[in-house]
Amino acid sequence: MTGLLKLDAKNIENILALSPMQEGMLYHYLSSSSTRQYFEQLSLRLSGDINISLIRKAWYFVIETNEMLRTIFRWDSLDKPVQIILKKYSLPIEEYDLRGMTQDKREEKLEEIKEADRSRGLDISKE
Repeated sequence: MTGLLKLDAKNIENILALSPMQEGMLYHYLSSSSTRQYFEQLSLRLSGDINISLIRKAWYFVIETNEMLRTIFRWDSLDKPVQIILKKYSLPIEEYDLRGMTQDKREEKLEEIKEADRSRGLDISKE
């Protein structure tokens, strides 16, 4: 967790202790940073007339109304790890247009995208 950016105090909504379940998850995360345990992915197949700006607007509303999606964790130099709930957080949407591909190619490309995402991993300490 080296090289953390200092958090903007104005963007902190709350700081809380970890629940016992979160402490266990943090233990597993720190034990093996390459683990895919607790790593969840969601991919959606949309059809019809898609308005991506409305989808983004809806997603950002979900983030605004769900603290867990605005939470980061800190533990270095602390007696007990904490979760920090941010007021504002941008969780990006990645979009891929797989039209024009055969069903087999589409499935293959989707698996490549998911694997690349899993390989990048997740840093729960960063905004």
